Amino acid sequence: MDWRITLGIGAGILQVISNIPYIRDMLRGTTRPNIFSYVIWFILALIAVAAQWSAGASWSILILVAVVLNTSIIILLALKGYGYKRYTWLDWACLALGIAAIIVWKVTNNPVAALIMALAASVLADIPTVFKTYREPHTELALSWLIAACAAILGIFSAKWNVANLIFPIYYLIESFTISGLAFLRR
Repeated sequence: MDWRITLGIGAGILQVISNIPYIRDMLRGTTRPNIFSYVIWFILALIAVAAQWSAGASWSILILVAVVLNTSIIILLALKGYGYKRYTWLDWACLALGIAAIIVWKVTNNPVAALIMALAASVLADIPTVFKTYREPHTELALSWLIAACAAILGIFSAKWNVANLIFPIYYLIESFTISGLAFLRR
């Protein structure tokens, strides 16, 4: 078996595992995700899966598929009352900008451009969660984000070394370490 296959499968499995302690803490009421961030991340992960597939996906796509699964579960739980309930103009602005980035991608119809636009929109989706975690670090579980960062590292090494296959795992590593670090250091 090719080592990239093993790393890609490992990345997907770790990403799914990262959701287990997060969901447990959501159900306990200690972790409260920002639904705006998760809805945007869900949509963008779907777009990234499609774009990476059309650009010649490598095994790093498994982390994206796991992100789609994880975010959909978090969204459903957040809608059932386990999510963060205070929204600001920043949340709405980031949602609008994320949707605008998706529209721009649809106009370009270029897989790499789609990944870059999805990444830009995802960075915007990070803003509400980063600010929430900075203000209320107890609302995010550092362990889950740290496991996700480990999955991103495996995703990087499982990828074909080109922009289409590396852009998401590298971004996801930065995002996961940032949120994990804020949740851990600010407590």
